[in-house]
Amino acid sequence: MRRLPSLTALRTFECAARHAHFGRAAAELCVTDSAVSHQIRQLEEQLGASLFVREGRQVSPTPAAQRLLQSVQQAFELIGEACDELRDPGSQAQLRVAVTAELAQKWLVSRLADFSARFPHITLHLHEQALEGRLPGNDIDLAITYGTGPEDASGYFVRPLPTLLFFPVCSPSLFNQGSLKQPRDLARHCLLHDDQDGKTWMAWLTTHAGDIQASRQLYFPHAGLALEAAAQGQGVAMGDNLTAAEDLASGRLVRPFAASVTSLGQYALVCERIRLEKPAVLQFLDWLSDQLANS
Repeated sequence: MRRLPSLTALRTFECAARHAHFGRAAAELCVTDSAVSHQIRQLEEQLGASLFVREGRQVSPTPAAQRLLQSVQQAFELIGEACDELRDPGSQAQLRVAVTAELAQKWLVSRLADFSARFPHITLHLHEQALEGRLPGNDIDLAITYGTGPEDASGYFVRPLPTLLFFPVCSPSLFNQGSLKQPRDLARHCLLHDDQDGKTWMAWLTTHAGDIQASRQLYFPHAGLALEAAAQGQGVAMGDNLTAAEDLASGRLVRPFAASVTSLGQYALVCERIRLEKPAVLQFLDWLSDQLANS
């Protein structure tokens, strides 16, 4: 069995690193400054590494200490939640999930009633995740990111979601005007972008329409807004088989052409491995997998 330092030493370290000051840590823990110094010195000896750069009473955590601090805080959080559940088995578990704006708006939110019905003991907090977000922050249990994947996923659990297919979508009224009979007809329409560089539209046009220039173009910060503009008849957006699925099923959007292109990036579920010890995280992962399988 792995030999760990004492919880007292780790608690003292967490407090000192958070305050970057031994005196303030001593005040919070109701011990003397020398007691804090003693615990830190013992911990450094056990680990064989320096944890602080001392500048008088002020201290600065070393890079190694910053990494340790993150893990220690997460471990204490999990221990605290487990103790709360033992004290009160009916208490609410807190789950913080970061998700890209377009996926939350166009896919996830409509399914949350099912999640709440299945897991009434979990209180879900949704946070917006940047489109190219790499790794979740310390206060996030699980992130649904989009991009080419984390650059450094050591210590993280990463589950890629199915590859996306991109294709043009527009409102039924625009399609019924009869001006979208072939891909080159897009040159006479406003193209609605959900990226600022236009790469998604460019990939589709290059593959299926050749060298054409759209008469007008409109750019949005994420796909949810572009798809909504398309549903209102403002132009043709680039949809995908995940975020456009519900609008296509309801008839708010239609596909004028069957052709599609494969996404260069993909969605992925990302969380720190230590958070897999949290039952609510595992329950959300299983639930989300079921939802994706039935999409």
